[in-house]
Amino acid sequence: MKVCVVHNTLNSVGGGERVCLAIIETLKELGHKVTLLTVEPTNWEYVERVVGDAVRPDEEVSLLSFRLRAFGIYMRLLTFLIIIRSRGTCDLVVNTHGGILPITSDIIYMHFPTFALIKEAPNIKYSKSLFWRLYFLPYEKIQSWLVKRRRWRILLTNSEFSREAIRRHIGTNAEVLYPPVDVHEFLKVSESRSRVDRVISCGRYTPEKNYEFILRIAKELPHIEFVIMGAYSGRISSAYYSKLVRLKEKLRLKNVKLLRSVPRDEQLKIYSNSKVFLHAMVGEHFGVAVVEGMAAGLVPVVHKSGGPWYDIVDGGKYGLGYLSVEEAIDAISKAINSYWRLRNVVLERARAFSKEKFKQEFKEIMLTFTFQHSAE
Repeated sequence: MKVCVVHNTLNSVGGGERVCLAIIETLKELGHKVTLLTVEPTNWEYVERVVGDAVRPDEEVSLLSFRLRAFGIYMRLLTFLIIIRSRGTCDLVVNTHGGILPITSDIIYMHFPTFALIKEAPNIKYSKSLFWRLYFLPYEKIQSWLVKRRRWRILLTNSEFSREAIRRHIGTNAEVLYPPVDVHEFLKVSESRSRVDRVISCGRYTPEKNYEFILRIAKELPHIEFVIMGAYSGRISSAYYSKLVRLKEKLRLKNVKLLRSVPRDEQLKIYSNSKVFLHAMVGEHFGVAVVEGMAAGLVPVVHKSGGPWYDIVDGGKYGLGYLSVEEAIDAISKAINSYWRLRNVVLERARAFSKEKFKQEFKEIMLTFTFQHSAE
């Protein structure tokens, strides 16, 4: 069977792109011919430098011949044009960017109902200025209109948290398929016994990651080292990183390191002798970085919201949570003092989100769908 996997761009190499790559790999293992439909061509050398070896599709068809560095959310809508061009050669369409299109997708992996972001997360950039609000408004209206037309057959999502948001704003149930995490790479360093009182945070250098919160905590815990490792690229990253540097200087923090685009081997080395993974973002939809930290043997301390709290640490069963600076300080202290007691529970939980489990569950979804489709 020829399967068309639709993703506006893989060049941002975030969690959604890892889902897309894992689905391509799974489909090829099932013996399908895979065509990747994108708006802009994939820079495979860059993608593989970030994620490691990746199974490439049999072919890639792009709407444009150049990279589009703006209008990110609208790139998702543009993918319907390339589907129309290729639809006659596709037996099955899998939409992994998650936006709803004017043309039906057989399977959609919706990371979150993006059109509802302002209602769900009022502090995002789309509500912070008139410019961004006007930029977002057409997308919000278009998606709200398309939702009513149910342009999908199977709807998947990344967490129970996102499923609840989909139920509220779309009025339907989605099936939870946790994102693939390459936990085995991190488990290699999990047995290290040379741990120091160090707190790690990892993610992109973007405002929604809320790293200012971490600096305020570090001010109150001067005897503990804090390391922020952030992916750094583009104007937004540069401006946000500079803001953090200024805040660090203003607070006179000697116990904080702000590292940019750390290579994976160096990241693993730092993880191997640290104790706590602190996640500061409020309302994160899932939180791949949290699972990676857990797999490396770090005890997670997360905000009591979103996928990290409800799905990954299961309301405090596999980690600690907080709602304020004071609660975060207390949770970090508990995680450090009880580290050796907590780590085994944390490691076992991390294995539940492995890439292998994702692939097996997606194979079962595919087999069920193709059976039902052939019976129609």
